[in-house]
Amino acid sequence: MTTTGKSTKQTKETPVRKAKPTKKQIMAAIEKTKSKAEEYVHDHEKAKKLLDDAVKKTKSFDKARGPLGEVWSYLTALFRLLKAYIQKDYRDIPWGSMVLVIVAIIYFVSPADLIPDILPGGYIDDAAVIAFVVSQIKVDLDNFMTWEVSRSDDDGTI
Repeated sequence: MTTTGKSTKQTKETPVRKAKPTKKQIMAAIEKTKSKAEEYVHDHEKAKKLLDDAVKKTKSFDKARGPLGEVWSYLTALFRLLKAYIQKDYRDIPWGSMVLVIVAIIYFVSPADLIPDILPGGYIDDAAVIAFVVSQIKVDLDNFMTWEVSRSDDDGTI
């Protein structure tokens, strides 16, 4: 075997685990989805279908594992908020916040996003978008969850 002075190191091809998307990538994904989300805010039948699809998708997850484990409770709170909004039980939320709730759910349901869901690490971007949305609407989401608890207290279901 002769060497020419150049590195002849061979690299094995291994599945690449994508890194967490940047804030710029997250913002671009959110902006891309906003107009679609606004349609869902207006069309409750469409929003119900989205919520059904999201709930079906969650049934296949081990909730405590992977990147979604860190945001799971927030994701399910977003589902409950959308359901309450559709049913007109809870409307004390700004328009922009409701649009962001739907953006996060659309992004979660969509298999083709920054990192396709079928790839290793494919839910890292979903978790990042959900976490970003939650950080933007934290006060509104906390108000909703307080409303939920007070409603449960009133019903005597605690």
